[in-house]
Amino acid sequence: MVVTDIDGSLLEPGTRSLHDERAALDFLTARGIPLIVNSSRTRAQIERLHKTLHLLTPFISEHGSALFVPHGCFPFTPERARPALGGGVIEFGRRYHDVVDALRLTSRELAVEIVGFAELTIQDVARELGVAIVEAQLAKLREYTELFRIVDEKDAMRSRLFKALRRRGLRCWRAGAHHYLVTATAGCAGSLRMLKAIWRQAWDDPFIIGFGDSEDDVTWLKHVDVAIIVQSHRACVPVSALSKLPAAHVTRLPGRQGWSDAVFEFVGGLLTPRAQTQSTGGSQNRTHSRADTRPP
Repeated sequence: MVVTDIDGSLLEPGTRSLHDERAALDFLTARGIPLIVNSSRTRAQIERLHKTLHLLTPFISEHGSALFVPHGCFPFTPERARPALGGGVIEFGRRYHDVVDALRLTSRELAVEIVGFAELTIQDVARELGVAIVEAQLAKLREYTELFRIVDEKDAMRSRLFKALRRRGLRCWRAGAHHYLVTATAGCAGSLRMLKAIWRQAWDDPFIIGFGDSEDDVTWLKHVDVAIIVQSHRACVPVSALSKLPAAHVTRLPGRQGWSDAVFEFVGGLLTPRAQTQSTGGSQNRTHSRADTRPP
């Protein structure tokens, strides 16, 4: 399977069309390789993307806070899944109102002025994120994490706020140039491990190619078989990310084009030995790819 973050890779900021990636997406579809979205975006945002791409696969939303399992993507309902619209959900984070309340209380105690998305109108969110109204509506439908901005931000102020939030069991990640995402979930690793366990129960151990674009993705990229970091148009790949993932591959090109090229290079490279084995009828190349023993 291919597990991918979408911001800065499959989807770049300010872009809407998926035309450039259609060939890579069709390449995966034609070979029965599932595409799993692993994003800090909301369930509503990812479901809209699923509809656009005609995907029926599990997905991870809001920075690992929930694993959604649409009806029909597994031959059974996972044990921990509770009913949700369109399928089931396995939750790893605290509910949205708890996170928002803790953020508000902490910021008031420290006299740190913030702008939280819970207080914003849809029009305000559209301006904050620089997106269309329909995308702002979906971004507002948060279930586990809150987006916020620190007014008149200073390093010391941010550090005090983050430390106080950690004492309440919350963690913060940067989400764009000016915003932060606060959550009670440690990261995306737990939800990915759960997905692997369900997949193993249904079929076999999945061979996972993971795509990320920032240091925030390192925690879950450690749990994939092939880790790929997609270069950014704005900055070089952080040295700290590469030091934590020394075996990771870095795309030659940035953004969507780098993502697409890597799909052909790495997924196609894994499938080549399989094709060679099938054409020769021999077993000498069977060890080149674990994909041979997995169902599509």
